[in-house]
Formats: sequence, C-alpha cells, structure tokens
Amino acid sequence: MINVRKRAWRWGAIALLSVCFAVLLAAPGFSQVTIPGLNQTTVSPPPPGVRRIGELETTEVRFDGRVLFTIAAPTVRDRNDPGDRVPVELRAELIQSNLRRILNSAIENRRGSPEVVNIGVARLNNELVISGRLGRSERTTRILTITEADSDYHQLPADTLAANWRSILQTQMNQAIKERTYTALMAQLQTAAWIALKVLAASTLMFLLQVLLARQRRTIQRQLASIAATTQPNEPERPLPLLPNLGAEFFLKQRLKLIRLVRYLLLWGQIALWLYALALILALFPATRGWSSQVYGLPILWMAVWFGTGLLNQLADLAFDRLRIFWEQNNLVKFSDAQRTTLRIGTTIEVLRSLKTVLIYLTRIVVILSSVGVPISSILAVGGFLALAISLGSQNLVKDIINGLLIVWEDQYAIGDVVQIEPYAGMVENLNLRVTQLRNAEGCLITIPNSTITKVANLTRTWSRVNLEVWVDISTAPDPMLSLLAGLSQEFYEEPAWHSKLLAPPEVLGIDEITASGLLVRIWIKTQPGQQWAVAREFRRRMLNVLAANGIPIGRLHQQLHLVREVNGHGGSPDASALES
Repeated sequence: MINVRKRAWRWGAIALLSVCFAVLLAAPGFSQVTIPGLNQTTVSPPPPGVRRIGELETTEVRFDGRVLFTIAAPTVRDRNDPGDRVPVELRAELIQSNLRRILNSAIENRRGSPEVVNIGVARLNNELVISGRLGRSERTTRILTITEADSDYHQLPADTLAANWRSILQTQMNQAIKERTYTALMAQLQTAAWIALKVLAASTLMFLLQVLLARQRRTIQRQLASIAATTQPNEPERPLPLLPNLGAEFFLKQRLKLIRLVRYLLLWGQIALWLYALALILALFPATRGWSSQVYGLPILWMAVWFGTGLLNQLADLAFDRLRIFWEQNNLVKFSDAQRTTLRIGTTIEVLRSLKTVLIYLTRIVVILSSVGVPISSILAVGGFLALAISLGSQNLVKDIINGLLIVWEDQYAIGDVVQIEPYAGMVENLNLRVTQLRNAEGCLITIPNSTITKVANLTRTWSRVNLEVWVDISTAPDPMLSLLAGLSQEFYEEPAWHSKLLAPPEVLGIDEITASGLLVRIWIKTQPGQQWAVAREFRRRMLNVLAANGIPIGRLHQQLHLVREVNGHGGSPDASALES
C-alpha cells in the first residue's frame, strides 16, 4: 500500500510539472513583451486574407466569386492608425466595388441586350490607370491604379502588368455580362437540375445499401444474443481456456465492426456528395458563386476532419483487434502466468483503445478550433489551465487514472476475473483508467472508482480452489469414511468431463474438528480459474449420494436427557436409562 501511494504521488508530481511546462510554453515569449521606453510600436497581425511579406502586404481581388489577380500595398503595422497608407484589403474592396458598379450599369434595364464594357489603360498624372467605359459613352469609370508596390511584388514593369490586368478584367467582365442573359440563366438552371437528379440517384443508391447493411447488422446482433444466451453462466465465471463459442462470437463482432465502418463511409459519402453538388450549383450562378467558395472552405474542412478522425477511430479499432489476435498467437509479451495471457491482453487492449479514442477526438477539437483562427498556443494554454484546474479541484480523478494504470500493468485483475473489493464481489465486466465495473450474482452492475480500491481478492488468478467442509455423524468410523471419500475423489478426477477442469486430484485432508455436531471433514479441490463453483456443486452432489448409499449420516447436534428419581422429596441417583436426541 505504501508503494502504491509513493507511485501515486510520483505520477501526480510528474503530471503537475507537465501541465506547468505546457502553460509556460503557451505563454508569450519575452521578445513579444513591450518594454517601456524601448519599443512603443504596436504591431497588429494582418487580417484574414492578407499576407504580409516584409514591407509589403498582398491580397486577392475577386469578382463574381473568381480570383482575378493579386494586388500589393505598403505594410500597415497598426490598422487603428494607418496614417497616410491605405490598407491593402481596403484597396481590394474599392476595386471590387468599382467592378460591380460598372457591371450593374451595363445590365441595368437592358437584360435582354446588355451594353458592352470596354476596359482600357491610360496614363494620368504619370500613373497607369485601368478604367471601364460603357459602349460608346465618353465617360469612363476608374477601376484601379497600378502602383509601385504592385510592380515590386510581381517583378514586372508597370506597363506590362497593366496590360495583363486589363486583359483579365476584359475577359471576366464579358463573361459576367454573358452569364446574366436570359439564355445563360436557362442553361444554368438546366445544369443545376441535372446535377441535383444525378446526386439524388447516387444518394438513393447509398441509402439502399445502408438499409441492407442495417438488416445484416440486426441479423448478426440476433446471432450474438443467441450465443450469449447459450453460454451465459449461472454465476460470474470466466473459465480459461476461452469458451468454445468465443471464436464464433469474435468473428461476428468483427463483421459488425466492418458493417459499421462501411455504413459510416456511406453516410459521409452522402454528405460529401450533397456538399459537392451544392458547391457546383452555387458556382453556376454569378450571384451565388462567392458562397460556393465558402462551401468549399470551412464546411468541407470540418467535414473532412470529422470524417477523417471518425474513420481513423474505427480503423484503429480494427487494428487493435488484429493486434490482439497477433499478440495471442505470437506471444509478443510473455506474462508470468500463461493461463492469464488472454485476459490480460484483452484488458490492455481495451485500455489502449480508450486512450486512442481520447487522443483522436482531442486532435479533432484542436484542428477545428485552429481552423477558425484560434491559435494552437491559446488552445494549449486553455488546455493547460483546465488540466491544472482539474488536477487541483478533482484530485480523485488523477488518483483514479494513476491507480488504473497500476492495476493494469501490475495485473492485479483483468476483465473476466472474479474479485472481491470490499464490500462488493463479482465478475469484472469493464475496466478502464477511471473505474472498475463488477457484475455480482444478482446481476447488479457495480461501479467502483479506481482510487478507492486498496485491497483486492482475486478469485480466478492462475488457479482456484474449492474448500469443501462436510460434517458427518459423531458415531461414524473415521477410516472407512475417509477411504470412501478418497475413492470418490480419484474417480471424480479421472472422469473425462471433469478432468480438464481440475489441476490435481481432490485432497481429502482428514478430520479437522470433533464436536457435538459430529466430525468435520475438509476436502481441497484445485481447479482451473473460475471453475471452482461448478466443480464444488457436482462434487457435493456425488458425495451426498455416496454417503447415503453407505449408511453414513450427516452430522447433527446431539443432546442427552438424563432422568433423576426423587426419594422423600430429595434428589436421588440418576435413572439407569437416558433419552438421547
């Protein structure tokens, strides 16, 4: 017990130091701290969509949901006080607003035949300006000015860059006007309808496959229930080697996991198909093309992360099952007790499986939070503070985990063992790093925190024993009776149906007590783990039959009543006769 406490404190100290180390790593470095009098410049991070490259900041210009080109501007280190500099994102918004204004003017009140937009380049005040003009109108609308920052970023002369951008803008403006005609709208609607029909057909096929798999899953579950009903013991027993039906049960459970995996793939396949179809339909229409990129963005990322972690979890479950089989067949780690190999491997695999699930889903949360702009360092800091709060406010939880690790690796007991954890007793039905669950003889499921377990009596570790006591009548001749029980023990041991459950012939130890109730005879029977209850029941039945057949009565309390004759009112000598009961 002292060693367990020492280990618990040691592991608790290590966990606390790890949490503190994680918090310190997540804290801002000294280089980021503003020292009064030395550094008064506030540097704000660039907004989303803006990339900072030294003294330049860049962003993309979009039109009708399409990326046209990338513009650049001098870096603005403080967005709250930009001075005479224009942030690059504001410049991009101004360009996009100018393009929308020209397009609206071209199609306003003339949807059947929109005006032609001519994009040109002119030099004004020694600056190259790209502008747009409607048809034969003399009036032009400025779109953007080619700056020195643009030329520096693209490493092109201003004239060449202006010509390239003018060509891109002319092509995209013509495309935008064409897509807003009545003919183009009808074609877009027809294409959207075809996409929806194809996706509906594919989704229906996937749904039918899921229905068929669900029927097969119910059939396998009924078979598992049938196996469980035929192999359910009357008392909490877990014999070794495994039950004969365990192989078939394991195979059916593997099929269930494969069916669950395929259904999972089909379900997420349907979701991905509909998201992809939605993105394609939105991309057909100019007004909704911008939303298409949003569907392709975070929703697709979240779905991919959710699907990927869930798939990884199920594949890891299958991998752990294969590892269990490989471990049992090749004896990767040799345990001290060969008969406990299966139980201990199963318990270790279940604990590793639970740890795997926690790590996978923590990774899912971190990736999703980081995708919405939450820094990983902040996530680690919050996690560190939460871990510290849990360790301080819920110390029993830490003790549960530490004691659970010790229980598993010291092999105090495993899933399938029958144990006594005062004041409870039963078969270990579930064991993880936090709790132990027992199923007692009445069928009650008892949950015990691992931190409260200090003493355990394992009734099925390596081997078991029947401690059989029988009282026979006080008048029984000892030697013939003991010889009779010894013969019964040898006959019982040699019987094939029971020989495999016994490790040695039953030992008739002899007479342990002599009282008024009779003679106490003790018999020890060494059995396979978990077989002591079935062996004891059968041996008692045979012993009672043998004793009855040889006229040996079971012990009972004896009392004698002596009659005393009175003479002249005074007590006399005892009567020669006595009544015995």
